[in-house]
Amino acid sequence: MTTTRLFTTIFLFFYFTSLFAQDEPPFRFGIRGGGNLYSGVLNVAPNISKKLHAGYQLGFTAEYEFRDNAYLQTEVSFITKGVVYKSAETLGNGVKQWKQDFTLKYIQIPFLIAYKLEIEDNLSLYFHGGPYFAYGIGGKTRLKITHKQAEGEDVETSQDSFGENGFKKLDIGIRFGSGLEFEKYTIGFDFEYGFTNISRKDTKLSSLLNDRGFKNKGVCLLLGYKF
Repeated sequence: MTTTRLFTTIFLFFYFTSLFAQDEPPFRFGIRGGGNLYSGVLNVAPNISKKLHAGYQLGFTAEYEFRDNAYLQTEVSFITKGVVYKSAETLGNGVKQWKQDFTLKYIQIPFLIAYKLEIEDNLSLYFHGGPYFAYGIGGKTRLKITHKQAEGEDVETSQDSFGENGFKKLDIGIRFGSGLEFEKYTIGFDFEYGFTNISRKDTKLSSLLNDRGFKNKGVCLLLGYKF
């Protein structure tokens, strides 16, 4: 089943379930998406600079109120993560520069506990946190080498981010955040910190990272709607 068909099936399930729900059901379903900035938990070599990778996520949410103002929340989302590395070295009278852009695509499911603090009618401040589990389904790693007034050929290559010389597919970490909920709409920030070293040993990637390992971390700005 393709990713598009999977998300269509999940959307239809959540939508039609909500149609037959009670006026104030203990279960609520919705959609949530937005932009993110990701990097890695890693101290790179002094001659390498690390840049944030811009991405996005989109998913379907579900929550269950197990006591007053306290909720269990989960989500099935498609999310992109990554990081960008840059470096330069002097060659004679010129400079050799390289840039490596890692894009990692995941299906991710968090399991969160949330608390909502009512500010006024239909407006609440929420806090949530808990573990997440993600599985890599695609993405590309692009390398670009350029020479400025230096001998050598410019190079541009691309390979699968989860290939033999790439990252491990399973990513586990913690996710927490806060925001506002107004009627059926939500807006908030989520933060993520990976616990899993997703770098494989004895590969070109681990050589680039000097065998220090790599863990995802990022921040997301998200908008949501509940049916």
